[in-house]
Amino acid sequence: MRDTVNLAQQGVPVIGLIHQPFEKLARMQAKQLGMPDAPLFMYSQDLPSKDSADLVLKKAEDIAEQAVSVLLGQQGDAK
Repeated sequence: MRDTVNLAQQGVPVIGLIHQPFEKLARMQAKQLGMPDAPLFMYSQDLPSKDSADLVLKKAEDIAEQAVSVLLGQQGDAK
């Protein structure tokens, strides 16, 4: 969270990748760091051991694609 807030305050397009179970903690820490609206991206915390390697890879690719979309959307904000 500290890195996410520091970079965001410098105008760098950034998001914090947070497992959903840690959302409340991440938001609380962002608020304590002076940026309650820090850009956070929540994703579900699955148990990969129950999924095939191909499915785990697909989920990771989907999350990465969504994260890139969020970051690209911030580029206009940073200028």
